[in-house]
This record gives sequence, structure tokens and C-alpha cells, in this order.
Amino acid sequence: YLAVANYQNSSVISEIDSVIYRWDGSAFTVFQSIPTDRAHDWENFRLDGISYLAVAAYGSNNVDSVIYQWNGTAFAVFQSIPTRGVADWEYFTMDGTSYLA
Repeated sequence: YLAVANYQNSSVISEIDSVIYRWDGSAFTVFQSIPTDRAHDWENFRLDGISYLAVAAYGSNNVDSVIYQWNGTAFAVFQSIPTRGVADWEYFTMDGTSYLA
């Protein structure tokens, strides 16, 4: 899979879909479009065998960044986090504890 964060379109509209592509053996094809607002970055990670994608929503106003969970067929909203000016997420573990910062 390849997740592409779309910050804005050519009309400077920031509430646009970001796209997840899936490799079909010869090329990446559109798998899922996800509504995003000022998407700046995606971070993928796994917890307890479950895949997640976190989108960083960048903006000068409060904008929710969203974590999506793989449900077996698609990525679905798992949690929304109020953020402001988020440009990147990083997932890491330390002493056996998982963090998303």
C-alpha cells in the first residue's frame, strides 16, 4: 500500500481526499479515497497485529488528525485527535510501550 497525503488542490481548497493505492503486481492502483483536511503526512504502524494509518492534519486553526484502523477490507476511522499545525507523526516503542508522537 502507498498512502498519499493531499494538502490542497489547485484551487487552494484544503478539504480534499487523500488516496491510498494498492500494488496489483505491476502498478499502484487506487484502493481507497479518504476525506482529509490539510493532510501533510501519513504514518503507518501495527499494534497487536492490527494495521493503522495516522494522518497529520496541518493547519493554523484546530483541525482533527485522524487515526484509521484496517478492518479487513478498508481503513476506517478509529480515533480523531484535535491538533494544530501537525506536520508529521512518528510511531515508536520504548521499553515495550508504544507511542505515537
